[in-house]
Amino acid sequence: MILMMLEAEESVNITPMLTTFFWKFLVIFAVVTGIAILTPRLAKRIDEFRAAHEKPKEPEDPRMKMVRGPYDMPEPEDEKKEQETESGE
Repeated sequence: MILMMLEAEESVNITPMLTTFFWKFLVIFAVVTGIAILTPRLAKRIDEFRAAHEKPKEPEDPRMKMVRGPYDMPEPEDEKKEQETESGE
């Protein structure tokens, strides 16, 4: 009699647990697949939007390439002429 009770307690039905695990796995897999499919399409639309609304870049100052340190920025030509005329007076 005791042996029959132990055997009945040891047998556990794992089908509901496996079923819920399977459905959770399936949902996660579907979400990952959806993200993998939608990402390139969304990136394409974002690239098209950015290309249509991109602001033109400002022209780069050629003097900036001559700068080596914080005090090396050459003065613009207009300011040099003004300083020469002020010091000459």
